[in-house]
Amino acid sequence: MRNRTAEPRRRSIAGGGSTALQTSIAGGGSAARRGSAARRGSAARRGSAARRGSAARRRIAVAAAATLAAATIAVPAALAATDGAAAKKGAAWLARAVPAATGTGQSADTAVALRAAGTLSSADAAARANGLRKGARAYAVTPGAAGKVALGLVALGASDPGCAGGVDLVAKLRPKGNGRFGTTIFDQTLAILALKALHRPIPSTAVRYLQRIRGAGGWSVLASQSDDVSSTAMAILALRAAGVSAKQATLVKGVAWLGAQRTASGGFALGRKDRSESNSTALAIQAYAALGRHDDRALRALRGLQRGDGSFNFAPTDSGSRVIASTDAVAALAGKHPPVVSLRRPAGGC
Repeated sequence: MRNRTAEPRRRSIAGGGSTALQTSIAGGGSAARRGSAARRGSAARRGSAARRGSAARRRIAVAAAATLAAATIAVPAALAATDGAAAKKGAAWLARAVPAATGTGQSADTAVALRAAGTLSSADAAARANGLRKGARAYAVTPGAAGKVALGLVALGASDPGCAGGVDLVAKLRPKGNGRFGTTIFDQTLAILALKALHRPIPSTAVRYLQRIRGAGGWSVLASQSDDVSSTAMAILALRAAGVSAKQATLVKGVAWLGAQRTASGGFALGRKDRSESNSTALAIQAYAALGRHDDRALRALRGLQRGDGSFNFAPTDSGSRVIASTDAVAALAGKHPPVVSLRRPAGGC
């Protein structure tokens, strides 16, 4: 999900454009009607000329409106194609970099990214699901890790995604009495997202706990640490997956804090604003998408971190883990946010 060891759609500019066009057309029409009324009783020739002028003005206004509407529609379409192409290029690199036989958290994240980009073949999906199942006993020891495996298996279209290699993922996704999963924000958020993907009930205590642990503005990995972009984005994603309204007070405050962390280049980073980082930027893009927003500035910043081979650097001058950077980046550029796929019926455990 991010480079760590603990580790919209676009608000259409057609909305603003449409309003402007309607105002323009209505204004012209009103003026024409007022002019026509003032000239009533004048000579028939002047009245006829005024009507012809009014009709001409209306034709010009309509033509201008059509031209502007076409331009308004074309811009988002062009940007989306660019994002989609970048996502597929990144997905192709990931498919080569992360073998199907591995069964780690990176394998699960890769499965989600490939599904988001729409590049998974049925054979590759089956092989990757088999790899995840084989590695589950060693990897899925925390709620967050179990959540990743579940999210990966659901994205791969695997049968019985609540059971992996004899590990009952559903049982591992049960919170404590106070609604807490594990020890970190990633345990809490990944567990909630996995329950959503598995079509399992999300305990209200877990949602309230996540809301309660918000810090001064956003969320942090641990209560003792400072709020950070990635943790905040994950919290927003989990709360939205749990059905929390975008207008809910805690969520609104968290979103406001997230927006204030934007870097000079338009993306996001952990604890700094002098550069953009792939994982924080990608997670912020996905969080905004879950709120129905589209962040063009962050998407441009994220595309700027893509290398020629399709992979993504962690930061402009720091390659970091290109696999971890690329899994988040691909899903974000594909216009998807977790859970990328959700079951229609509740999954069972082992």
